[in-house]
This record gives sequence, structure tokens and C-alpha cells, in this order.
Amino acid sequence: MKKLLFCLIFLALLTGCAREETMETVGDVWDVPAMAVPRQILVDLPEDAAAGVLESDTGRIYIADDYEIMLETLESGDLDGTLRQLCGKGKDELTVMETQQDGLKRYEFVWVSAGERGEQLGRSVILDDGNYHYCLSVLRPEEAEETSQVVWSQVFQSFALS
Repeated sequence: MKKLLFCLIFLALLTGCAREETMETVGDVWDVPAMAVPRQILVDLPEDAAAGVLESDTGRIYIADDYEIMLETLESGDLDGTLRQLCGKGKDELTVMETQQDGLKRYEFVWVSAGERGEQLGRSVILDDGNYHYCLSVLRPEEAEETSQVVWSQVFQSFALS
């Protein structure tokens, strides 16, 4: 009986000494920096540009009889990649002018490409806020007799962000 009592007391004391197991899981949790919300593009479009509008994931294309206007928002960081996406040529194949506009980098360039109706002349402006490239591109026939009466300098000067 003494042995039994001794065993019961010993077991009772051991239960207080039991080690509590803790479960731990390991996972790779990386805080991915969130991209800034893209700003809104402001531009004074010609009246006849609003007739035909096509939308994509990155922007809009306005199609008129003798020109196309493209407004796109692309991720910043790779200027050469943006140039290639806009006109199919890299920075080493173009003359890109870099200036400043409202604290943003502004890139301007022109190019010539083959089109369905002959050579096409393109002009683009890119505003870079560090997160996104905001792009305005115009593509029109190279021949002067087919060009519209749009004052393109006003369109490009009106290009801004809100």
C-alpha cells in the first residue's frame, strides 16, 4: 500500500513537470511593396479623335481617318522596354530628348515605320513619375498632303497628369 501511495504521489508530481510543446511554423512572408496608384492622364484631344476608341489593359487608342492617338500607362523602370513597346525601337536606335515637366522626367522622340498605306510618322512623349510611364503617341501618314488639320503642338503641350 505504501508503494502504491508513493507511486501515485510521484506520478502527481511528475504531471506538473510535463513540458508543454509549442508548435512553430516557418513561412517566407515577404512584404511586397505596393505600387502607387496610377495617376490620371490629361490631354486635349482633337474633336474627331473621340469617334473611334479601342481600350486595352494599358490604355486607349483613338482612331481617326488619318491618324491614331495612343494613351498608355506602363510600369516605370525600363525606359528601353517602354520605347520598344511604343515604337519597336530601342534607346540606342532613337534620339530621345529628356527634359523636366512639373517635377517629372519627360522623354520625347520621333520615329518612322512602315504602315498599311506607306510610311508612317510617329511622335511620343513619356512622363515618368518613378512608378509609371505615362505615354502619349501619335501615328500618322508621313505624306504631308494626307495629314489632318490638327495642331499637334497643342496636343503635346496639353499632355499632363492629375
